[in-house]
Amino acid sequence: MNIKRSLIVMLLCLGSGLGFSGTDSVTHDDLTLMPYPASVEVKEGKFRLNKDFSITHEGKAHERLFAQATRMLRRLDKKTGFFFTQEFVTPAPKADAGLVIKTQRPGEIRFGEDESYQLSINENQVVLSAITDIGALRGMETLLQLLKADEEGYYFPAVEIKDQPRFPWRGLMMDVSRHFHPIDVVKRNLDGMAAVKMNVLHLHLVDDQGFRVESKVYPQLHEKASDGKYFTQQDIKEIIRYANERGIRVYPEFDVPGHASSWLVAFPELASAPGPYSIERNSGIFDPTLDPTNEKTYEVLGNLFTEMAALFPDSYFHIGGDENEGHHWDHNQDIQKFMKKNGIKDNHELQNYFNKRLLKVLDKQNKKMVGWDEILQPDLPKNAIIHSWRGQEGLAEAASLGYKTILSNGYYIDLMKPAYKHYLNDPIPANSRLTDEQKKNILGGEATMWSELVTPTTVDSRIWPRTAAIAERLWSPAEVRDVDSMYERMGEISLLLEEHELTHIRNRDVILRNLAMQQDVTALKVLSNVVEPLKGYRRNPGGAMYKTYSPFVLFADAAIADAPDARVFGRLVVDYLNGKSETEEEIRKWLQLWKENHEKLTPVIARSPVLWSVNDLSANLSAIAKIGLDALDGKLNEGDVMSQLNNYNSAMAKLEQSREQGGRTDLQVVGSIKQLVKRSSGVLAAYRVEDNVTVDGELSDWKDVTWNYFVPSKHLNWSDTCQFAIKWDKKNLYFAFKVENSNLQALANSRDKEGLHMDDGIEFLLDTDFDQTKDWKDDDLAYHVNVMNAIIDDRGSLKNGEYNNSWNGNAKTAVKVSGTVNDPSDKDQGYQVEVAISWKEIGKSPKDELVMGLDLCVNDRDDVYHQYRYFDYMNLSVFHMPAGFAKLVLVDKNFKERTSLEQE
Repeated sequence: MNIKRSLIVMLLCLGSGLGFSGTDSVTHDDLTLMPYPASVEVKEGKFRLNKDFSITHEGKAHERLFAQATRMLRRLDKKTGFFFTQEFVTPAPKADAGLVIKTQRPGEIRFGEDESYQLSINENQVVLSAITDIGALRGMETLLQLLKADEEGYYFPAVEIKDQPRFPWRGLMMDVSRHFHPIDVVKRNLDGMAAVKMNVLHLHLVDDQGFRVESKVYPQLHEKASDGKYFTQQDIKEIIRYANERGIRVYPEFDVPGHASSWLVAFPELASAPGPYSIERNSGIFDPTLDPTNEKTYEVLGNLFTEMAALFPDSYFHIGGDENEGHHWDHNQDIQKFMKKNGIKDNHELQNYFNKRLLKVLDKQNKKMVGWDEILQPDLPKNAIIHSWRGQEGLAEAASLGYKTILSNGYYIDLMKPAYKHYLNDPIPANSRLTDEQKKNILGGEATMWSELVTPTTVDSRIWPRTAAIAERLWSPAEVRDVDSMYERMGEISLLLEEHELTHIRNRDVILRNLAMQQDVTALKVLSNVVEPLKGYRRNPGGAMYKTYSPFVLFADAAIADAPDARVFGRLVVDYLNGKSETEEEIRKWLQLWKENHEKLTPVIARSPVLWSVNDLSANLSAIAKIGLDALDGKLNEGDVMSQLNNYNSAMAKLEQSREQGGRTDLQVVGSIKQLVKRSSGVLAAYRVEDNVTVDGELSDWKDVTWNYFVPSKHLNWSDTCQFAIKWDKKNLYFAFKVENSNLQALANSRDKEGLHMDDGIEFLLDTDFDQTKDWKDDDLAYHVNVMNAIIDDRGSLKNGEYNNSWNGNAKTAVKVSGTVNDPSDKDQGYQVEVAISWKEIGKSPKDELVMGLDLCVNDRDDVYHQYRYFDYMNLSVFHMPAGFAKLVLVDKNFKERTSLEQE
């Protein structure tokens, strides 16, 4: 099937590789760099590569520089097939080298080391300059990303790049406890990290499910609590050596006092409750907890931490400290007596006592203690590092109190959220109230790969390529945040990552072939490319659906976040709705492909019982694809207005029902097909009522309503929703809105049009003659109501490009707010709006099956970037468009009668 966008489609897993260019010049748009550098100047010219391309070095550097430069030559060999004459890069000077690397001193693998570099490319030479060889390593990765090809061969475009990281801590946490990941998995992910300039590997070595590192002091830990799956101390040394060569720090996490099942398998005498204890085979939060009143606890931890501090040379040491619910402490009489004797009022204070004793142990080893944000207590010493997983509010609080902090909330890649959510999650949001000095306490962040639902077969596809987006957020300037650009560049980086033997692309097909019993997986892959695994922890509710030894090679494991074909289709639909009619042919091709796919997949499913769970999912995809085609063909608009209403409601109901899970996945094209249906066939009903509706914001007269709703899924980083309903009587047309919004803002409380548009609120637009013209006419009525109940009415044509707000109608409005407007420190629930507009103001006589045009939207002042946004029911980016109206039809059937009929 020839779908044009399939060349960039797999902004996630396909792509155009080297970016073949047949033009003489290169632009910023041609540069698929990730993370994007701080400063890029594109110049005229190209540096051509040939077999004699070589590398030399000037200055002082660690030997890692020469190893990395040699690896870069081999990577270029693989890409170009030149098999360069230069075998190895050595400290010996080399005349006429194509690439000159200049460094001033050897770098140190430590927090805060200089990673800046400059890259200058012209037609004659490439010069990479850096203070340290670690900076040079970062620059080499940028150079490899710059490689392009044209009709004459391979080249580097002429550029001047000056680059340095925004944050000094850019990490990946790998949980090797719940599912053990052998050394080769860690190494290939270290290569992936280096490719996108990440510099910290955090190994979560201990949890309820296993103790994963050899201890020579207490060998019973790894012998009894690992099922034989653990890193030897030699493995750890090799991981650290391998990471050091790539300019990456490695530090450990030994989670205490909770998540302690594996500790207590080896040391039951340290428990807060009687055993026996065994390794946990499920996921979740469990009660086993170390006893903080037992002196042997500190003896064992002191000896072990001393041993591990010597094994891990990094200055940082993570003690976990999360999710201790204290149940075993509550029921231990000795612990309760200890607390009373020492004036410890609750479990938080008891854990703080525990943490401070560990801090002394680590201080003796010259280690800085890191812990999840539960460790933050009023008298915690300021040299502890707070690792925030619960929210940016806690991160900001810790930073304001003078603690150094790291953000992981919003970077939980195991939750399978789309890349843009991670990408727009900034450690220092634009609306941060921290002072410049306090902001310096935010060191950066870590992507967290918890391993409840991954194995070595699938872990790469959960880390990559989305972690590249997080890497960019932590490296690049805050202003670099264009999501479409991010996705396009991430697709190229995804391919580059395969150079490091990462399996995030190829293992998807391996899983599908296994499920299909080696049959043709074409149709199965079509289905997998439009679904995503259930988000959050719904895939494994309660942690009990699967065991830790479950292989995780089911259909959901072949699916990825950012379902690739669904994302491309969604972009096509948005373009189509915004007036690019030429995309309709491509949209039809996708819909036709999906409509026919179930028939092709059915025999594969029939012969593979493991796939029976996706049969309904596949049938749903076929059914909704047909709905999409029917919408484009106008079939939903056949018959009278009431028939159209029924067709529309039926189509929308089927689309919503198709979201039902199959194979523990969610179908991702439902929203886009809904957009097509709304655009071509949208019909909304207003039902007649006998009694006047009270307009007071309480919604007391709307209890018998079936609410319509829309969710602003295409508006990034916004989770608010809106529900609405419509009624009419002989006097008025009534609207009701229920809006969920967690941060209500009306910073320009004014009837001024410009000010109101910058406030949270609702808008709706009536095209009373339903002429669907592009231009505003006198039959067009717009109403804007903000959360402070300021209202603006606009009517008629534009004057000098401005809306005619000289006309003000007499609509009656009421708003009820659940929360506090303009107070970002509280958690708001949202607001309710009621509106009554007289038929005299509308200029129509109410009657059964009267048709008007209608669009509705929600205004939002963006919580993070303070930008105005709105989301409208018709899913358009411009409020007034010919295609931007649903039909509003008056139905002369009151609510009670309608409800009775629906129940029948």
